[in-house]
Amino acid sequence: MNELERIVGFTRYLDERCSDRIFASVPATGLMCSSLPLVHDRNFLRVEDAGVNASELATLAGQVFMDAGLDCLRVYTDSFEIGKRLQPQFEQLGWKTDKLLVMVYSDTDRGQLLPVVAEVEQAEMVPFWEAENNVDHPNSAKLVRQLTEQNILVAERIDARYFGRRLDGKVVSACQLYSRGATAQIESVGTLPDYRRRGLASSVIRHAIAEAQIAGHDLIWLIADEDDWPKALYAKLGFMPIGRFRAFLRRGRA
Repeated sequence: MNELERIVGFTRYLDERCSDRIFASVPATGLMCSSLPLVHDRNFLRVEDAGVNASELATLAGQVFMDAGLDCLRVYTDSFEIGKRLQPQFEQLGWKTDKLLVMVYSDTDRGQLLPVVAEVEQAEMVPFWEAENNVDHPNSAKLVRQLTEQNILVAERIDARYFGRRLDGKVVSACQLYSRGATAQIESVGTLPDYRRRGLASSVIRHAIAEAQIAGHDLIWLIADEDDWPKALYAKLGFMPIGRFRAFLRRGRA
C-alpha cells in the first residue's frame, strides 16, 4: 500500500467513525452526522463510481441531504482523476469547487521539539476553537458551536492530541494531531488574528511533527487548500504534495 492509499484509508475510517447514518449506493456513499447538520465535513456524498456524472450525484445528494433537512449539499472524491473529470460538470451546474492538496512530510531531518510549544488539554482548546471560528463565522453562533462539537467528536473516535502556543495567558496558535497505527494527520492549524505573522503556526507544526515521529508514525500528512497561501508554508516545513482531492458544494435548492 502506497502513501496515498494509506491516507485515503485513514480519512475513510475517520469519516465513517464520525457518522451516525451511512447510506450506501453504487455511485456514492452518503455520510451524515445528525448532531452536526451545519458542518460540511461531516455531511457529504463520497463518490464511489468512476463513471458517475455530476448531475446524477447532485440529484442523489438532494435526495439524501435535502430530505434530511440540510440546506447545503457536498460531494467529495478522494480520487484526483474522478475529481478532475467532475469539476467542470459541477461548475456548470453552479457548484463551488474546493481543491484539496494532500501533502506528506518528506524532510529527511527529524522534527524539532520546541519548549515554547505545549501539549494542550481539550478543555483549554475549546475557547481557542471558539475564538478562531468566530473570526470566520461571525454571524453564526450555531455553526461555531457545532465546529467545536465536531472536534470533540473526532477525539472520541480516533487518537487526538493538541499542540499550542500560549501568549497572554491563553492558547493563540495550535494544531491537532490525529493518529491511527503508523499514520498521523496534522489538522486545523490556526492562529488568532492578533498574533499572526510571528511564526507561531510554524513552531506548532514543527513540534507536532517531532511528537508524531517520537510516537512511531512513519507517515505524517496534512491537507491544504490548493488555492490558498498556507500550502507554501507547509512546503517550507518539509511537506510535499502527493495527491489531490476535490469537494463540490452547493447551498440551498436549485
